[in-house]
Amino acid sequence: MIDRNRVETILAGIADPLPVQPGQSILDSRRASGIVARADGTVGLVLAIDGLVREQGEKLEARITAALRAEPGVQSVRIIQTADRAGGSSDSAPRTSAIPGVRRIIGVGAGKGGVGKSTLAVGLALALGRRGLSVGLLDADIYGPSVHILLGIEGRASARADKTLIPIRAHGLQMLGMGVMADPDRAVAWRGPMVAGAMLQMATNSLWDALDILVVDLPPGTGDIHLSLAQKLSPDGAIIITTPQKLARVDAKRAIAFFGQLSVPVLGVIENMAGIVTPDGIAPGPFGASAGEFAPLLASLPLDPAVVTASDIGTPLVTGPVAEGLDAVAALLAGRLRL
Repeated sequence: MIDRNRVETILAGIADPLPVQPGQSILDSRRASGIVARADGTVGLVLAIDGLVREQGEKLEARITAALRAEPGVQSVRIIQTADRAGGSSDSAPRTSAIPGVRRIIGVGAGKGGVGKSTLAVGLALALGRRGLSVGLLDADIYGPSVHILLGIEGRASARADKTLIPIRAHGLQMLGMGVMADPDRAVAWRGPMVAGAMLQMATNSLWDALDILVVDLPPGTGDIHLSLAQKLSPDGAIIITTPQKLARVDAKRAIAFFGQLSVPVLGVIENMAGIVTPDGIAPGPFGASAGEFAPLLASLPLDPAVVTASDIGTPLVTGPVAEGLDAVAALLAGRLRL
């Protein structure tokens, strides 16, 4: 089994192409960060390509991948490239948040419904919180909110006299959504502009308490809320949830293209339900095995009946293969977004 200390030892043997001081490795110069080593043999890290031309960045990534794959116990290597200074790709530089007191904003979306998007949005927010970050979670699915159910929230959000909203705290998160704003048994019959306006009001007219990151659980598909998120809130990126099923993958590609047209970086894809947890291990899932066609593929997660049970009673699991996978994704994101 590979562990983080061994990964760091390997990286310490790879020289930085542009060392600040002679003889620096990519670990010494902090060009490699956000290192994770999972029990299933997956190794992930964030590679800063500041100052490198594209060919140099590609060669360095290939060298790192080869060195890690040569280590016994390593099954796969996932590297996310990022850059902030001139000479690297400006597309991956973190943006300035449009919400005061919120450092970073990411959207969690899906090309279609039924892929477990909200469950993973909640799980990812909790995983980021386990890293010691202050995390907010906005349920932007106005028509079908579910985050409050997943977190076991039964009360309503309150507001100050000036109508500023006060997020509800649950499981270490700050949360707002239509599920805690309106009667949960009544359907919302609003047109697009009203729906987008409600999302923006919850995002910007709320007393978020110094958030490191705000995770926005988007509705399935693409529409007014996604446009408003991109144009008004300047998110640092989006994560797309899919299953290995072809129908879901096709819609996920459309979602990726949609965010690309809006100049919102797609930070990666998570394939959900790519297997099912059984007493004997992980068996083939209802939608087949991971297709592995997305880059970067942040994680391939199984369907765990324990997660289903915990979600229904509002007590999200913080252990098990799904939580471990999301912990790895959170570590990669923390490095990519400089959290």
